[in-house]
Amino acid sequence: MFTKLFLQTTDPKLSWNSFFSNTIMFMIILSVIFHMILYTAFCNIFSFVFFNKVLTNAVNIRLSICLFFIMFFGYIGRLWHTKQVYKDFNYNYEKTRNYLQQHYNSWIFIG
Repeated sequence: MFTKLFLQTTDPKLSWNSFFSNTIMFMIILSVIFHMILYTAFCNIFSFVFFNKVLTNAVNIRLSICLFFIMFFGYIGRLWHTKQVYKDFNYNYEKTRNYLQQHYNSWIFIG
């Protein structure tokens, strides 16, 4: 669903101006909200299964806000990391893409 966004935000040649464009920012916000709802629901299900109670609204709101900021700034950090890897590989695009594919496929659920 968000494969195109992943490929765009891990492209070392993507400029920061393009990253902060309306189209990419809209997709980032959409992705963050989708995953924030998914993770909050998972936490509520986990709480219900193991403690027999759903999280309170206050906890859900705090959890959602924390997840939103962590995931939003995670996109910025991921692009910054991609650009650093690209620089460390002496601007070799293919090596960078291969490294990122291996690296991020291992950690796909964190981002």
